[in-house]
Amino acid sequence: MSKFYARRRVSILAALSGLIASVALFNAPTASAALPTPVSGATARSYLAQLTVATEDRTGYDRDLFPHWITQSGACNTREVVLKRDGTNVVQDSACAATSGSWYSVYDGATWTAASDLDIDHLVPLAEAWDSGADSWTTSRRQSFANDLTRPQLIAVTDNVNQAKGDQDPA
Repeated sequence: MSKFYARRRVSILAALSGLIASVALFNAPTASAALPTPVSGATARSYLAQLTVATEDRTGYDRDLFPHWITQSGACNTREVVLKRDGTNVVQDSACAATSGSWYSVYDGATWTAASDLDIDHLVPLAEAWDSGADSWTTSRRQSFANDLTRPQLIAVTDNVNQAKGDQDPA
């Protein structure tokens, strides 16, 4: 797959995941902070119309090649920022760990009160990004993708449901 199509594919997958997240938001209880604004349906359809399907190649993929849950601010890493953003009445300790709150998982409609019951899902899985061109990215760029708080890429969801999904793409 050419790098051009690989980059376009990652953009399209990100747009598609934004659509998925926005649909779920309309049915979710109000969180303490809003998720990033998804792209419009028209924009997502435009991206999808440009999609070229190509054989994926997972050769060399290793999740550790995407440094994630990096420090975002003070003692807070990406996971803790998403837990705070996606939860309601979230209380954090001095290490930024969520000690109480409530989280609604759009994957199964469950509400949780223990942060340990939640995973932070990459709507465009890291393995899918690898298949779509991230194998040629620098470690810094992969780290930025894995910790992206500016797009609807990360979402707090029920841990076992996310683990069952594994590294499957939004489809």
